[in-house]
Amino acid sequence: MKNHAVHQKEKENFLKLAAHLPHPKRELFARIFEAFLETEEHVSLEDFQKILREKGLSVTKEELKEALELFCRLGFAQRKEFIGQPPVYEHRHLGEHHDHLICTRCGRIQEFYLPKLEALQEEIARQYGFKSLDHRLEIYGLCAQCQATRAKPALPLTLVSAGEKVRVERFLGGSQALARLAAMGLTVGEELEVINNCGPIIVSVRGARLAIGQGLAHKILVSPLD
Repeated sequence: MKNHAVHQKEKENFLKLAAHLPHPKRELFARIFEAFLETEEHVSLEDFQKILREKGLSVTKEELKEALELFCRLGFAQRKEFIGQPPVYEHRHLGEHHDHLICTRCGRIQEFYLPKLEALQEEIARQYGFKSLDHRLEIYGLCAQCQATRAKPALPLTLVSAGEKVRVERFLGGSQALARLAAMGLTVGEELEVINNCGPIIVSVRGARLAIGQGLAHKILVSPLD
């Protein structure tokens, strides 16, 4: 009931602020706005267009982009850009703030709010004589669901996300592959940090960077470090 009242107030506010638009466009954007209010997740342009289509509203990407940009300008929405993902849009509720956990494997975005963390950031700003107006905190990693699906003794290095630290458990392949790995200085028990997993796998080992091709990296079985 509370959400319905809030949404109704937001719609009335939007119609007032969008009064300058030509009537047909205002009506179209109002329908898009109503669908946006009903969407509780972070949505990309493509995802939102699909949602609208399922609701029986067909709009072009240009029309949808124009509408979302208007929502942002009027303070009803925020455009967010997270690493490795297309831009997404979320509600902007007056007087509310939250930060984000972003899964680098499935792309799931989870909102969180921690008063102690907010207070600590304000304290840091005060210590430096800084007037804080806004901030954004993004934590990248693996969500609980993705961790659960990977709960195995060992997995190929190619499946490890950038930023993860792992331990080498064993090697697959013939003598030639093993010789190449030995020449690189990789041994069982070695601890690695994956720097980049796009193209050649770049890892940090003993303070140095190594580039490992996808084929060879798939033969290196590792386990995540806690």
